[in-house]
Amino acid sequence: MHLRILFKMNNSAALVLLISVVFSLISRVQSLDRSRVYMESSCGSGHSFTTSYQMDSSTGLTYLNQLNCSYTATAPSGYFVVAVITRFELEGQLTGSCVDYLDAHDGTDIAAPKLNADPICGSGSSVPGNITSSGEAMTLRFVTDNNGVYLGFSINFVAATNEPCSSSQYNCNTSICIDSSLECDTYNQCGDSSDEENCPETSDSDSLNIVLIVVIVLICVLVIAAVVAFFAHRAYARNQWKKFLHSHIDDDDGIVEPGPSYPITHQYYKGIRGHPIIYTSSFGNTNPSLVTDEKNGADSKDGNKLGIDRGLSDIPSISSIKSTV
Repeated sequence: MHLRILFKMNNSAALVLLISVVFSLISRVQSLDRSRVYMESSCGSGHSFTTSYQMDSSTGLTYLNQLNCSYTATAPSGYFVVAVITRFELEGQLTGSCVDYLDAHDGTDIAAPKLNADPICGSGSSVPGNITSSGEAMTLRFVTDNNGVYLGFSINFVAATNEPCSSSQYNCNTSICIDSSLECDTYNQCGDSSDEENCPETSDSDSLNIVLIVVIVLICVLVIAAVVAFFAHRAYARNQWKKFLHSHIDDDDGIVEPGPSYPITHQYYKGIRGHPIIYTSSFGNTNPSLVTDEKNGADSKDGNKLGIDRGLSDIPSISSIKSTV
């Protein structure tokens, strides 16, 4: 009994350990990606940043209907904000006007002047590549109607200065200066991808580490699934056994009455729930001498065993049954 409890405790501890490992690995994978926010879950808020970060329109495959979100990106003092649009697909114009659109404002709220002459909607060549603020803040407003959704947009916010660039900055071909750490990080932050030109190939060790982490996560998930399936199967089997016992118990005397397809053993004739042991013959006669008397201690372990043995001794043999037939 104690070993069984210890076994269950060890399994629970192992399951908790596996879950902790999976979450730590997922966190490590996420840490490989840079900071990212989502427009629809950040309505009415903003983010102050030092170098660059990415914002997507939605956490899902498509954006939501009936949105009216504003969001402010704030660069350090002395810098301005460059919004590099890397992906953009909104619902196009209907009857000559945009129904889902994005506006950029040159300041900390939507009361500031617009940086785009017309609402930005649709996709393709009508979408500007870069939007640049005059100061350290830019506010975006995203509005959608009540039907029709598309993939949305992805924007890189970059803190930049004008030339000449300092030694800690990278000089883009667009004549702006960005932090040198943004060069060759696989993200377009100059607006023309010049910061990703002439870059060394991605380190094989980095790619291998990412693949290894993903494989470990998948293995841990499979192990957890196997452990859960194991315990679920045990619970199911235990439940089926209880149903079997219930369907073979005589409610009057608490005796397990096996059908003809089950072997006659002590287990099937063992009293349960404190009931006395009674053997009821399959031929319809009941032996009163086998009824145990609690006053005489027949409900004890030895008494039960004795009742069982005596009951089994009265069961007719196969040969006697054949002779009567």
